[in-house]
Amino acid sequence: MVGISAALTRYGNEIGGKNMLSLVRSGPTIIKVRARHSQQKLAEAIGRYSVDRTDVAMESYDAATEGDTLIFLFSQDRASPQTYQTTQPATALLADIIRRSLCDEVLDLKITPPNIFMRLIGDHIDSAIDRVAKDFKAREAAANELLDYMEEDAALLNFTGSPLNRIVHIKDFHPRALLIDKPYGRLLVYLRSKAQEYLNIAMGSPDWNEIHISLFDAMDQFNLHYQRLICVLQGLDIGIVSGESWEPEYTIALRKSEVYQIRLLTPFPPQELKQICLGLEYGEDGRRIVDFDVYFDKKKISWISEKKLNYPKLTRPEVGVICRKNLLARLPGEARAYLEALGEQINSSDNPRNRL
Repeated sequence: MVGISAALTRYGNEIGGKNMLSLVRSGPTIIKVRARHSQQKLAEAIGRYSVDRTDVAMESYDAATEGDTLIFLFSQDRASPQTYQTTQPATALLADIIRRSLCDEVLDLKITPPNIFMRLIGDHIDSAIDRVAKDFKAREAAANELLDYMEEDAALLNFTGSPLNRIVHIKDFHPRALLIDKPYGRLLVYLRSKAQEYLNIAMGSPDWNEIHISLFDAMDQFNLHYQRLICVLQGLDIGIVSGESWEPEYTIALRKSEVYQIRLLTPFPPQELKQICLGLEYGEDGRRIVDFDVYFDKKKISWISEKKLNYPKLTRPEVGVICRKNLLARLPGEARAYLEALGEQINSSDNPRNRL
């Protein structure tokens, strides 16, 4: 186990964009517009910027991500709002309403700060939320009542265990949320600076796991398999790559070879990394295409542990295929497509040595 503060200090210069575990990010900005009469003219103006439109507000929220703007357009002739989603900033939309001389069509307009998401995992999430509430003198809110807080000037902080490098759905929110009366920009900076502290509280420990993953490729496709591993680590937003190097390895017959080792700091258990690597070792047809060994505390994590825990009657290739399916299901669309494209390159290789 490694103290995360010390580890980040030690590896601070090596942490790049591909390595950072995302713990805090912003969500969409929400605009609530009430038309004075009919909404037709405003709808036409807003529609120019819209990439999606729905009569169900929360469907739009579930499709929005960081930097997007959601517009809820109310009028006297509709019981529910028309909802629009756009990648354009709120300022562009408001400027266009002014430029088109449509201000007289607006009876009321409210704009909220972007929501903020914080990722927490572990058995003590409520304790971490309590600490955030205490530190920022926050007010309690409920995640499933998002629209009730649209009149607020405070920033709404939601919590989730899901990775933040993709769309976060409302169903993945923790039931508790917080309203914080601080300027949005400063609050985002403060939360990012303290996010690791809150994650440690949620986990119940200040220590993260230091995992070593060794890559051995007998088919001269090292670069493709390395890209596959990094793609998955990024896609799952699972930890921080603290170092990489070629390392000597000795067989039972004391023959020396070299493997490429990736060192990972992660709050997730070693067994989860073993499941991921098993999924990367096998193709859809059960063919083993690479060897990934996972080490924790200087001990190799055997695939037998996965067999005993979850699949006592299956062979290693069968376990590997199941882990592969589970891995693909967890990845966001772009990462999954990239991983499958790399797999196609491996399958189309002319190298006749196609088994380990």
